[in-house]
Amino acid sequence: MTKKYLCGVVSAAVLMGACPTAVFAADLENPLDFRSMTEDAADTDAGWAWDASSQTLTVENLSLTVPQGKLEERAAIYLPDESTVRVKGSNNSLNTLSYHCDGIYCEGELTFEGKGKLKIVTDSYSASAIYAKQGPVTFYDSVEIAADPDGHVIYIEKAKGKNPIISVQDDAKVTFPKDNANKNSILVTKNSSTKQGENWFDYAEAYDEFDDTVELVAKNTVKKDDKTDDSKKDETKTDETKTDETKTTNTYQLTIGKADILKNGAVSHTADVAPYIKNGYTMLPLRALLAVSNPAQEVKWSATENAAYTFVNDKLTMLTPNAATYKKGTETIQLSTPAELKDGRLFVSLRDWMSIMEIEGTQLDWNSTTKTVTLRY
Repeated sequence: MTKKYLCGVVSAAVLMGACPTAVFAADLENPLDFRSMTEDAADTDAGWAWDASSQTLTVENLSLTVPQGKLEERAAIYLPDESTVRVKGSNNSLNTLSYHCDGIYCEGELTFEGKGKLKIVTDSYSASAIYAKQGPVTFYDSVEIAADPDGHVIYIEKAKGKNPIISVQDDAKVTFPKDNANKNSILVTKNSSTKQGENWFDYAEAYDEFDDTVELVAKNTVKKDDKTDDSKKDETKTDETKTDETKTTNTYQLTIGKADILKNGAVSHTADVAPYIKNGYTMLPLRALLAVSNPAQEVKWSATENAAYTFVNDKLTMLTPNAATYKKGTETIQLSTPAELKDGRLFVSLRDWMSIMEIEGTQLDWNSTTKTVTLRY
């Protein structure tokens, strides 16, 4: 996902101090874009200062909010490659309430340092608190980044393969609510040619019972009782590097008009609504079928955005009822027929479900007599 958005004349004027600074103390309707800023700039009322020579953004008493409907599919703050965010004081907040609006977006290597705390809140399942192209992202000193996202805490797109790609050092830490702790909280994607290093994730995870939060901290600062099983953690993190030879092929069967979904011949799940045929397309319940193939698979419905979100092969997939296309990662893909809501459940056609799951036609059989779909993957 390449976010090459240019700030308009108004945004540039704000950054240079030509516009009133009060807007930054409340609502942010134009992004703070430092990618092409070659001169120093500051807004003391808003709580930030930009040092162009060192590419360092210092925040102190920062208070920025992106209102709903503003900066959609953009970011609140844009930084160039090899940037540093220096955090001072504990009263810094960045809130994005808009669809797919990331908190901080960096073109490459990003460093957080200082002795302060920055809280980043995002309100969209498809947004990230910290988004970096290629990375790495490093946290030094005693800086604390407290994230409260509906989507990712940290998302690195197409990692360079540096070792490590995410690192927490010294007394720095990254915290987020325990209920956000899943395999997509920290997500790193890579090109097929990029090899994942052994220490890509150079941090330890600890759980704070008092705050009910997960903390990413330096490995040498975690108490023995708080340490996670490194072998299990490494296994989770390196799933994407496993070859197809390690995967088990299962057989799934769905019959039109029947709510039962079979896995390897046995009933594995009973859907709330049975598959049906509409205009020649076999319509399948998205959540039920995903739950059978992967019980840990999540499908989240956003009433505000009127869309369903899920991750397939580490790509965020968004489906909107009655739309002609869907989104997977950075791609917009044509649907054979629009997805539709029926009895409170989202249905997609069999052909589109195969596209979403990246399943080949050779893995599918259709029995027109029994009206049964058989999938092998």
